[in-house]
Amino acid sequence: MYNGGYSAERFSPLQQINTRNVGSLQQVGRYQLPVAGRFVNGPVVIGDTMYITSAGDTFAIDARTGALRWSHHYPITSLGNGVSVRGIAYADGRLFRGASDAHLIALDARTGRMVWDVAAADPEAGEYFTMAPIVWRKRVFIGNAGGDIGAVGHVRAFDTDTGRRLWNFDVIPSVGPAAATWPKDPGRRRAGGGMYSSLALDEATGILYVPTGNPGPDFAGAYRPGDNLYSCSVVMLDAATGALRGYHQFTRNDVHDWDIAASPVLFTSKAGRPMVAVGSKDGNLYGLSRDLASVAFQTGVTRIENGDAPITASGTHFRPGTNGGVNYNGPAYDPPLNALIVNATDSGSTIRLAAPDTLRPEPRKPFLGSSNLFGDDDAETVGWTTAVDADSGRVLWRRQAPTPMTAAVTPTAGGVVFTADAQGKFLALDAATGTVLLEKNLGHPIGGGVITYAIGGTQYVAVAADMNNPTVQTRSAPGFVAIFALPAQ
Repeated sequence: MYNGGYSAERFSPLQQINTRNVGSLQQVGRYQLPVAGRFVNGPVVIGDTMYITSAGDTFAIDARTGALRWSHHYPITSLGNGVSVRGIAYADGRLFRGASDAHLIALDARTGRMVWDVAAADPEAGEYFTMAPIVWRKRVFIGNAGGDIGAVGHVRAFDTDTGRRLWNFDVIPSVGPAAATWPKDPGRRRAGGGMYSSLALDEATGILYVPTGNPGPDFAGAYRPGDNLYSCSVVMLDAATGALRGYHQFTRNDVHDWDIAASPVLFTSKAGRPMVAVGSKDGNLYGLSRDLASVAFQTGVTRIENGDAPITASGTHFRPGTNGGVNYNGPAYDPPLNALIVNATDSGSTIRLAAPDTLRPEPRKPFLGSSNLFGDDDAETVGWTTAVDADSGRVLWRRQAPTPMTAAVTPTAGGVVFTADAQGKFLALDAATGTVLLEKNLGHPIGGGVITYAIGGTQYVAVAADMNNPTVQTRSAPGFVAIFALPAQ
């Protein structure tokens, strides 16, 4: 699956590639998408086949060479507000993926043949999919995005055989105690809580851990007084029924677009504590108890400025900005080092509050509450890769990059951390120190998955090269997957 396993740790036990030989990696394969478009995909490898997705297309390629095996085109009827689909989930010979028109589809993994297709959310309400689903016990779980255009986030479970919906959870509730954290005025639209990346699941308890987005309108907190549950939270749901089992809200009445955009990480620390790691767009990495009842640490991984300043019509600057903090690729856990390793973007935004009488939600139009959309970004933007002790939150090392860091992070038993940057550099770092052991310029900004896998006794690394961060200049060339291995002996 998207993050390697239900816990979303992203740690690989492979060690053929290690700190001594990683500098010898060579490109051995490549697949270039046939059309240009956002490609922030997390490749998934099953056997010797790699599966990747664009907005409406699914591709199966040879995971050693990049040669195309099959492709499936899904005719999208509406792009919603997004054309990025992170990836697939695999189970029982089938692939499951969302589409930008809010459909959920199942494909035969061997042939690419469509098995079923269901309307899993409502595109007319601004709902669409970007996240990679997960599958467990004959259920496929997925949540929709679209809060920035007035949609409400829903987490839903579907039967893997038929596509029949099994349960629904509304991130922005209309009934119950949490509904009281929103205005009662029926003329004020409740929106937000969209989901963007993927989910984590505790197999022992059957609990889903769901990261949720900001409330809507994004920047007009006075429009929606209250805590605005369950936005900017991690929500625990019973995977069998969808019942709420707990939550932790990181930002109340958010006015900074500080989503929890990436999957939480479930791990047991060196001290033996079952924990949850959460990277937030607020610039912090959090360590919580597994029940989300207590916070063990809160460690800043970017600069944080003006987080409490009100948004004004003349303009309020804050950091991290709307493109900053920990975005859709979240932390990873390295058990041998008891370290959490995370990428983040250190950028600021200036938002100008819109006049109250302009807050008239329109279907599938920005519902932001600002007069300058997602704000004016600072010219000064850097990226960070940070490793922290998973029990204490103490920083072990930091590495600064000259551009945003939004690509995935994959630590390995070989002592190497694989990642990439928005300049187009594929990177291998020493997990213990952050020292750069390999740097290869792929000539294309990278914000997607970086994974490692073994086929026939050979360890490979694959990099999904493309980027959709607005701080990086738009390209016209299609994205691609580059595949690396050590030289043959």
